[in-house]
Amino acid sequence: MIEQYDNFLDPKDLERVVNDTDDVSWRIQSSNGSGNDFLHYDVSDREYYNKHLWGQLRPILDGDYKVDEIYFNGQWPGRDGSLHIDNCVRTVLLYVNPSRPEWGGFTQLISGDEQIIIPPVQNRLIVFDGNIQHKGYAFSNQNCPMRITLAFKLKWEPHSMYTVETTTQ
Repeated sequence: MIEQYDNFLDPKDLERVVNDTDDVSWRIQSSNGSGNDFLHYDVSDREYYNKHLWGQLRPILDGDYKVDEIYFNGQWPGRDGSLHIDNCVRTVLLYVNPSRPEWGGFTQLISGDEQIIIPPVQNRLIVFDGNIQHKGYAFSNQNCPMRITLAFKLKWEPHSMYTVETTTQ
């Protein structure tokens, strides 16, 4: 149901992802219109993310998917998200910045009667069904940095996309 991979990226790739969040033009977005806004920075059209990092993700996935969106989420302390679903087949989250256990910043996932809490350990990747209710919590102290995740929203790609055409002579 939920897969977790610690130390997912090699140090060079992690450094690149972290650096890509410096001095960006964040925009405000709400996950379900509740007024619990978070910051959003779309990188779907950047080859590093849609080719290089996507190429590293594909081998761990349980099926054939295509990327619908790739973006950073940013949450300042005190700006928790709201419970929502992503309306995609699979969601992949990478925790980008360093954290400390006392800061909070975990992701809450709710499936039926089960509640799962994932701590935001830097370079931890989680993969889950995009229709599971979930919520990102900001770091708890006003002196903490922004909590940043990199999200990949995935859609199913039918096998028919990979059929080989043959010609006859």
